[in-house]
Amino acid sequence: MAKRALLDVLEQTIGKYVLNLEPESLNVAIWNGKIELNSLVLNVGAINEEIDRQAAIQPNLALPFRVKDGSLETITVDFPWSNLTS
Repeated sequence: MAKRALLDVLEQTIGKYVLNLEPESLNVAIWNGKIELNSLVLNVGAINEEIDRQAAIQPNLALPFRVKDGSLETITVDFPWSNLTS
């Protein structure tokens, strides 16, 4: 249940920038404060479109490169549940 809910949130936030955001790529130990994403492939077209969109909005902050290819082997997020209020 928590895994599906988290996957839905990830799909809404970073889903357009990665191609294979699936349950198999997500390891969750939510009560231990650990979330891990594995073997993600970047959606190069979406990333370059966002770079172009941001450059049109703020030309002085335009990035002088294009993404050609990319992947992320592992992303780990640690939630310090005991320190969330500080």
